[in-house]
Amino acid sequence: MAWICLALLLLSPLAWAGPAPGRVYALVVGINNYRSYPEIPPLPGLNYAESDARKFAKALGNITRLRLLLDDEATKNALEAELRDLARRLGPADTLIVYYAGHGLPNREGQASLIPSDSRITDEETWLPLERLQAIVRQYSQGQGRLVLILDACFSGQSQAGSRSFTPPGEYQLAEVPRVEEQNTLLASSSETQPSWEDEEVGGGVFTAFLLEAMSGKGDVNSDGYVTLQEAFQYLAGKVEGYSRQKGKIQTPRLYGPGNEFRLVQNPVVVTRNRLGNLLRLGQIHGDAFDALMGWLEAPKLPEDFRLYLEGTLGEPGFVLLVRSGAIPQVPPNPQQDKRLVKIGGLRLKALIRRDQFWPLAQMISAGRAPKDVSDYLAGRLSEKRFVQRMWAGAIAGVPR
Repeated sequence: MAWICLALLLLSPLAWAGPAPGRVYALVVGINNYRSYPEIPPLPGLNYAESDARKFAKALGNITRLRLLLDDEATKNALEAELRDLARRLGPADTLIVYYAGHGLPNREGQASLIPSDSRITDEETWLPLERLQAIVRQYSQGQGRLVLILDACFSGQSQAGSRSFTPPGEYQLAEVPRVEEQNTLLASSSETQPSWEDEEVGGGVFTAFLLEAMSGKGDVNSDGYVTLQEAFQYLAGKVEGYSRQKGKIQTPRLYGPGNEFRLVQNPVVVTRNRLGNLLRLGQIHGDAFDALMGWLEAPKLPEDFRLYLEGTLGEPGFVLLVRSGAIPQVPPNPQQDKRLVKIGGLRLKALIRRDQFWPLAQMISAGRAPKDVSDYLAGRLSEKRFVQRMWAGAIAGVPR
């Protein structure tokens, strides 16, 4: 799952394949807990819809505008208000993404419907059919832009433990194939007659888990640096079906409508390779360090300083100094780096000092004005243990305790 972690750091704004991509807006919804009403059958809660929504929202990265609605925030009025607001902003080349993780149901006409957090199971007027959702976007966008629906919900109307579906009271019609307007695209977690499963082992909805994996770069089938909607679907469909089959279940994702070449994300591995390659080309890092950093991309967890650099929290000069000083695990220091800085980098490598302690120590050494305790440690006259103790006690001027 290391690629997923990397993707959550680096995923970039979405764009349609081709020239002049427009702006991207998103409404991301996750509902675990539904409002209860006296004398009305309760809607069963879910375990991972909220966390799935959070992960997907983070994965979208730096888009134009994102609204995240979770649990009791995701009422029908709130959903429709956000749809109207975002749709009004759409221009001809713009895209609105709607991601929903929660319960779904077919209404009496067989229309696939989302179930907002304040829905009454006995009152279809409190549900949100996909046809109404699309109509709101069409009306308030004046037909401009595109709508991409990504739904981790099911509309089978069949209660099954561990799924995102349940049987409504009274009579209902089996769900029809979702109707998708000409300019819209729907990526659905299952067919209209199947459940969509949650799973403790993957820590979320099975569909969303493999969607995030595809977006992490594994779905970049043609290695062009982008994961398109079609590529993501091709990757996750087999994974979801295979995983569900292993669990004795059935789940078949579906892709409806045009826009299959929609660029969902940039391949984060390619992005990282290019960033590190630029540092190598400029002589900021050496070849062995580049190879070691690229090797980390396959690990379950990235080193903290490398992760912060990819997030943008740690600037490039600081990251380069840490790399050259040997402060990143399994990344060799630059052979030409000042050995005194490498010794301080070793303290950071062993997590004996924080970054905010490493910086002033490195500056003192580079400027040739290290205090006596620092000089004694670098010369071997003061042990590592005693030096670290004095530093954490605040005894070294200019270095925070």
